[in-house]
Amino acid sequence: MAKNLALIRKQRQLTQLSLANMLDVQPRMVGRWEQGKSRPQFEYIIRLAQVLEVTIDHLVYGEQGPNKPAFDIKNKRLKELCRQVDELRPDEQDIICRFMDMAVKQNQLKQLIN
Repeated sequence: MAKNLALIRKQRQLTQLSLANMLDVQPRMVGRWEQGKSRPQFEYIIRLAQVLEVTIDHLVYGEQGPNKPAFDIKNKRLKELCRQVDELRPDEQDIICRFMDMAVKQNQLKQLIN
């Protein structure tokens, strides 16, 4: 969270002093939070998110967030199928994964031949 706080504060063109004044804390406290030397109490995390106009997740985890996928499936049909497969039993998921592995390997072989 320390790096995120400093980055967001700077993006908002705020100094540590101005942010501290908005939160009614000592400027050195903001500095300690940004250096990771101490963690703000939850009430200050809420206030920081409000003042900086970001979500708590963004403040704590950064832009990626804790649950944001590493990549996004753009094909809507494939995305829906993945969601449905995720709800299947593990043995059914394993069969589908094996089939997908086979299809990917077959495509890779075709590319090597051509």
